Amino acid sequence: MARSKHGTPVRGMDSVAHSSVRDQRFGRMFRNLPAAAFTEDALTDLAKTMFQGEFAEKIEEGKPVDVALNEREPEDENPAIPAGFTYFGQFLDHDITFDPVSSLDRFNDPDALQDFRTPRLDLDSVYGSGPADQPFLYEDDELHLLLGEDKDFDGTRKNRPDLPRNSAPIRRALLGDKRNDENVIVSQLHATFLRFHNKVVDTLRSRDFELCQQTVRWHYQWIVLHDFLPRIIGRETYERVIVGRGEKPNIRFYNPQGRYAFIPVEFSVAAYRYGHSMVRPSYSLNRIVTKPRPVEQPFNGKTATFNRIPIFSLLEGEPLANLNGFRELPGFWPIDWAFFFDGIAPDGEPPAGAVLPQPSYKLDTTLVDPLTSLPDHRHEPIKIRRALAALNLLRGWRLGLPSGQAVARHMEMEALSDEQLFDSEDADRKRARAALLTNHPGIFKGNAPLWFYILREAEIFGNSQHLGPVGGTIVAEVLAGLIREDRHSFLAQWPKWRPTLPGAEPGHFTMADLINFTNGSGAV
Repeated sequence: MARSKHGTPVRGMDSVAHSSVRDQRFGRMFRNLPAAAFTEDALTDLAKTMFQGEFAEKIEEGKPVDVALNEREPEDENPAIPAGFTYFGQFLDHDITFDPVSSLDRFNDPDALQDFRTPRLDLDSVYGSGPADQPFLYEDDELHLLLGEDKDFDGTRKNRPDLPRNSAPIRRALLGDKRNDENVIVSQLHATFLRFHNKVVDTLRSRDFELCQQTVRWHYQWIVLHDFLPRIIGRETYERVIVGRGEKPNIRFYNPQGRYAFIPVEFSVAAYRYGHSMVRPSYSLNRIVTKPRPVEQPFNGKTATFNRIPIFSLLEGEPLANLNGFRELPGFWPIDWAFFFDGIAPDGEPPAGAVLPQPSYKLDTTLVDPLTSLPDHRHEPIKIRRALAALNLLRGWRLGLPSGQAVARHMEMEALSDEQLFDSEDADRKRARAALLTNHPGIFKGNAPLWFYILREAEIFGNSQHLGPVGGTIVAEVLAGLIREDRHSFLAQWPKWRPTLPGAEPGHFTMADLINFTNGSGAV
């Protein structure tokens, strides 16, 4: 342990995360581009065209608002990306960014925003500041991470725990980042990473915490680069930017100044918010828990009938009605990851005809209806602040993001025309977007919000299955750049390193491999 000049231990010094990063701030990726000018009315009107509106139509027709687990939705689903990667992306975001102070009520300077996460892929949301500084996250041996109560769904005691929680009336999770308890899916993903770390400790049979931690981090970084990113950015962008296994990435636009990594707002407020369009309105969790209770629930003054568990609902006091977080995981609710990721055998026989894994929704310019009314954790006075599309568009404007066309031209890519951007395969949405250009003359002419541009680009160039060249390049360069700039990552220390844990094909390690390895019994 590090000691002061008087010989007493310096609190926390033995668990300081190793990195060349010293100044954790947000910043700009394209510093020379001007901020795009909009009005709040224009952006909120655009946001109104970005929701599917599927609930109202189906409720009027007396139909369930979602499909059953054995049905497909070819118009909405993206079978190229299993639903689990939507929430892996959220987990990853929580690992690298946290800004508690930016506001929609004022224009913000990105260079003055503090990032309260370390801008590197080091799982500090899981590890906190280490066993010496945050012992409540760890078991007494200061090697294993603490797990919560087992919630196995089929009575076989397969160790499917909740997050560790305190004993308060509302049992709060003991976490390095509270946001990893904001919905059931991301909380179960966090619990899986806790178990993954513990399995690595048992497999290595080592008392060296830092060695175990490095093994976990490097395999996680590998998954991000070579399993997650190829699905999200598309093969062409992956081969151009990530280059391939054993090679350093080809990064042109993300330039940490003086080797101090930062989070560009073009990434955090626009490009990386692609995942909001991939969210399904509801999910089944395992072969036992496929539907909510009650199945019929209020939605905007009417009754919605669900085949799967909705991500949010307005039904208070019903823990089995939705996937809302910040509460103890209900019994029998642990996730069978075969329902969310490919390459995993289900725990027991799934329902007849079940489409597994559940696909994500398409990458496009529409969001599902539940995202029009987010849970109000901050008691926002203005309803529009709880509509996610409006929130994203307003935040990008307040932070002075450049237009999508300006970024495309800067990256030497052909910019989408206004006709392409405001077109839609849906006739009603096409008319509504055409009206935007008329009702807000000049506002959107050659001047699309970056987030909207990136989603529309995914529709046109990625066939709604992956990001287009502008969005994909921003996401790829920032994530690869954060790993490259961390002097303790595998890219910095050993670029030709290969995953070492057993069970995967040589030179490969995927999210499915991580889960299968974690679910195995005993040390290997």
